[in-house]
Amino acid sequence: MITINLLPVRQIKQKIRIRNEFFSLIVGLFILLIIIFFVGYNQSININRLQTKKTALQAEKAKYDAIIAKVNKLKKQQEILKNKLAVIEKLKVSSQLPVRVLAEIAKLTSSNRMWLKSLRMANNSINLAGIALDNATIAQYMEKIKASPFFSGAELQNSSMTKVANQKLKAFTLSLQRSHP
Repeated sequence: MITINLLPVRQIKQKIRIRNEFFSLIVGLFILLIIIFFVGYNQSININRLQTKKTALQAEKAKYDAIIAKVNKLKKQQEILKNKLAVIEKLKVSSQLPVRVLAEIAKLTSSNRMWLKSLRMANNSINLAGIALDNATIAQYMEKIKASPFFSGAELQNSSMTKVANQKLKAFTLSLQRSHP
């Protein structure tokens, strides 16, 4: 005899397969949620740790910022002091310069043959005006100036006859160049 199985085997197998797939899906989702939870928890711990470290580094940076500000202030003060020292040195040199120029000119000037009326100094240029007995005295004076290591040259700007106390004398103007500071 032939037996016929009237049970819906295919449908039952299909339901079991669907139920197993659904169960597998639920278990997979549950495992995925657990993994996501642990990764998120681990990331939140890392974020908290990094934020704590960031706060500590910012506090340390603030401490160093104060030191850097002091260093920058000291550098500015040092630069100001260097500038002041340079100005003082320049003033020291330039304050001695007129004395040195006058001493050198006084040493070169023959007091019994000529006298100076004015002396003007600007940078390395010196203008002298004076009165001499004659042209030879002026020429000798110019030679003395040229021979001096303090001056690099002397040029006669003008020479003219003038009367002083009923005496005919030579008025002159010289232009000198200073060779040493």
